[in-house]
Amino acid sequence: MPVRKWLPTSIRPGVVSVSVIVVNWNGRDYLPACLDALLAQVPRPDEVLVVDNHSDDGSRELVASRFPDVKVIDSGRNGGPCFARNTGIAAASHERCLLLDNDVVLHPGALAALLRQLDADPQAAMVQARSVCGDDPSVVHYDGGDLHFLGTLVLRNWYRPLAEAKAPTGPVGAAIALCFLTRKSVYEQVSGFDENLFILYEDNEFSYKLRMRGYTIYLCPEAMCTHLAGTAGLSMRGEGARYPGRRTFLHSRNRWYVLLVCMRWRTFFLTMPAQLLYGAVYAAFGHRRGHWRDWWSAKGELLRLIPKALRARGPAQRGRTVPDRQLLVAAPMTLNPGLAERGAAATVRRLLDRFFAAYWWLVRRLCG
Repeated sequence: MPVRKWLPTSIRPGVVSVSVIVVNWNGRDYLPACLDALLAQVPRPDEVLVVDNHSDDGSRELVASRFPDVKVIDSGRNGGPCFARNTGIAAASHERCLLLDNDVVLHPGALAALLRQLDADPQAAMVQARSVCGDDPSVVHYDGGDLHFLGTLVLRNWYRPLAEAKAPTGPVGAAIALCFLTRKSVYEQVSGFDENLFILYEDNEFSYKLRMRGYTIYLCPEAMCTHLAGTAGLSMRGEGARYPGRRTFLHSRNRWYVLLVCMRWRTFFLTMPAQLLYGAVYAAFGHRRGHWRDWWSAKGELLRLIPKALRARGPAQRGRTVPDRQLLVAAPMTLNPGLAERGAAATVRRLLDRFFAAYWWLVRRLCG
C-alpha cells in the first residue's frame, strides 16, 4: 500500500495558506456575490471566516446553508468593522490574512496578485486592492492615498476614470480597509484596528501605526475588486449625494482621536493653528447642512474618549522609527464629487489648500 504524503496548505494544488476574514453586519444581500467570487479565486484560500457582528437579517443562516466550508463567527454585538477585523485576525490560522468587507466582489486573479505584492517586500505590511464603483465599474473608487497632516486621507485617483488612473511606482502613504492583505504578526504588533473609532478614520489610524514603524503599504492595481454599495447611512456615491449627519459626527470625533493617538506631541502642538482652522471650517460646513447637533454631540463624545486615546497612545507610539515629517503630506484635500467645486466654495477650497501647504512647509522640519 503506497504511503500517502501530507502536503502543507501552501503547496497543496489549487490551495494557498491564506486566512480570509469577511466583515459582515446585516449584509445578507451582499454575501453571496462576495463569497462566490472569493471561493472562485485561483489559488483558493485555505480558510474563510465570516465575522458577523450579530446580524438580525439572516446572514449567518445564509452562509451556513449556502457555504458549508465557510466558518461563521458571531461576534455577539455590533462593535463596528474594527471590532470584527480584530476578532477575525485573532481566530485566523495563517500568517497571511485577507480582510474583506461584505460588499466587495473580487475580480479573477485578485488574490494571487495581492500575494505576489506582499511576498515581494519583507517590509510590506498591507497591500490594498484597487476598487471600482459598483454603480459604474469604469470609475475608480478607492486606490490608496496619503496621510495629510490634518489627520485626513488624501485619496489617489478618487472617482477618476479607470482608463486614466495612474499606478504607483512604489509604496503608498495609506490604504483603505475595504479589501487588503496583511501579515498577522504585524497586525497584532500594532494592536490592530482601534475599536474606539468604530468606523471612519480607522484606515488612517492603522496606516499611520504601520508606517511610523517603517513598514510599507502598497496599492496593487492588478488586484481588482468592485465596491458595491458602501455603509448605509454613511457612504456617499457620486455628485449630488447627500452628506449624512452620521458622517459629520464621526468625522468631528474621530479625526481628533487619531491625532491624539498617532501624532507626536511636538507635531500636534506645532500644527494646532491649522488643526483649529480646519475644524472651524468643517464645523461651518456641518452647521450649514443642519448637522449642528451631530457636530456638538461628537465633541462631547470626544471629551469622553480622551482618556482612552491617551491610553492607546503608548502602545501606538512604541516601536516608532519614522518621524511625522517623513510620513505626512499637505496635498490638496479630497472632497466628495460636487462639494466645493464651483463658485465661492471652490475659491475658499483652493485658498485653504494653499494655506495648509504653506503652513506645513513652515513647520515640517521642526516636527517630531
